[in-house]
Amino acid sequence: MDKLNDSSGRELDLKIVQIRVLFEKGLVKRMRDIEKVNPTIIAKYAGINHGRYSSKLINPGKFTASEIVRIAYILDINASVIMDIISNQILEEEAAAVEHAVVETKKKP
Repeated sequence: MDKLNDSSGRELDLKIVQIRVLFEKGLVKRMRDIEKVNPTIIAKYAGINHGRYSSKLINPGKFTASEIVRIAYILDINASVIMDIISNQILEEEAAAVEHAVVETKKKP
């Protein structure tokens, strides 16, 4: 398996580096975007059951703070990068839910 070293000298799998680059270039807009690259490697390294991990990628509000920090450590990125993506995704989903509720409320007499 090909390896690179991170900023602290830790060896990183090239698949992890590919995912990190997506975050660094701003190509990850939703957490499920990273599943397309390699659906199992982060779950495996983070010690998260693959099914639960996949479910959390779809509904990232379910990630715990420690899981976010663990994933950030694995990727050698700041946890705030992941938190920003998750926060934006949740905000978009909640805003859509509120807008839907407003429209439905206006329909009622």
